[in-house]
Amino acid sequence: MLVIDRLREYVKENRSDIVSDLRSLIKHPSVSAQGIGIDECAGVLNGIMRDAGLESRMIRFEDGNPIVYGEVKGESSKTLLFYGHYDVQPAEPLDAWRYNPFSGIVTDDKVHGRGAADSKGNVIAVIKAIKAMLDLNGTLPLNVKVLIEGEEEISSVHLPAFVKEHASMLKADACVCFDGSLNPSGSPNIYAGLKGLLYVEFRARTASVDMHSSLAPIAPNAAWTLIKVLNSLKKNGRIMVEGWYNDVKVPSKDDLALLDRLEYDVESIKKDYGVKEFIGKVKGKAALKRLLFEPTCNIAGIYSGYVASGSKTVLPSEAFAKVDFRLVYDQRPDELFNMLKKHLSDMDFTNVEVTMLGSLEPSKTDPNARIVKAVASAASNVYNIEPLVFPNSWASGPDYVFTKLLKMNSVWTGCSPAHANIHAPNEFTSVRNVLDGICYVSSIVQEFAK
Repeated sequence: MLVIDRLREYVKENRSDIVSDLRSLIKHPSVSAQGIGIDECAGVLNGIMRDAGLESRMIRFEDGNPIVYGEVKGESSKTLLFYGHYDVQPAEPLDAWRYNPFSGIVTDDKVHGRGAADSKGNVIAVIKAIKAMLDLNGTLPLNVKVLIEGEEEISSVHLPAFVKEHASMLKADACVCFDGSLNPSGSPNIYAGLKGLLYVEFRARTASVDMHSSLAPIAPNAAWTLIKVLNSLKKNGRIMVEGWYNDVKVPSKDDLALLDRLEYDVESIKKDYGVKEFIGKVKGKAALKRLLFEPTCNIAGIYSGYVASGSKTVLPSEAFAKVDFRLVYDQRPDELFNMLKKHLSDMDFTNVEVTMLGSLEPSKTDPNARIVKAVASAASNVYNIEPLVFPNSWASGPDYVFTKLLKMNSVWTGCSPAHANIHAPNEFTSVRNVLDGICYVSSIVQEFAK
């Protein structure tokens, strides 16, 4: 068995190699939304995994980004599956970056670049943890499987089909989705479930071309039509689409007990984002409960007519909005999408179309499951502070493919720093976060092997 002091010494001695491989991944753009650099980055990742001692390969899809999969046989029959992703968000706006977003430049212990925190730093932590255990012990205490996909940032389009087709290959006793971050107190966030996602686009068209705005007394305006659609979706914080809450499961007693024990400073969100107060003036645990257990309807973007500088008297013929819905257990995005289409029909919005752009089902793991306890224990060992174990996350990810399709318990955690500008310009991680992450992953393996 490895002790934490030996691990810390190892990562210090191998710091240069670890940072070099992380920088190499960042330097290879892998923007799934734009189809940039995917194959090249996957190839580099496959090489890093092989160098670490994994039997790995790239598995390709028709019309999809390759998955990089590897495994190492251990000393017992018990198996732990790790999940991560190598694709990243677009880097735009490029002029807002302090450094080239694909430089991987290191300054003051920070590694800068798109994907540094989300999630290439996490991926390197998993791979290098396996290498550390092999280098120090010559073997692993259990079997480890590693699945790194290239479509997480576009709703993991092909992952469910891949998991169904390769269920026997991916069979494991539990899964750790290592794609998360620390909280501001410096300990890892650990989630025993994730919200699902339904991402749609509403597009209203009321004429063949834009018109002069003087025709407003008699001609329909696509922007006003779209506003009516959006306004019909939600009232007083509640989604008004008929049947939307039919499959919502109330939090269990264990979930609420975890919530009561959580010491999460939800009020810090106001300070971080410059928000004066939350909707309905909700505070503290009440705000956190709403975050964790309520479905959402959010306008992510809206466009119509003339939006450049100066004035132009135009009556828009077309308007569109992108809307994301966060889903709670056990809502199903396909069923909800059909409800949206029926809602448009019932409200007689005949000149409005809705298109699904992405979807994820919600996931749930018993907070008393062995993997949850092992990850929490590992976090305490490495970070010397009690981790925050959440009964659910207010964010989304493809965790359901493990909990629902493979029928295994799963947790979502990671080692990226809090407030790392994920999905924004000037994303970064720190060398210390990655080195601690290697120790964290190693400790998870050891704790679950016990």
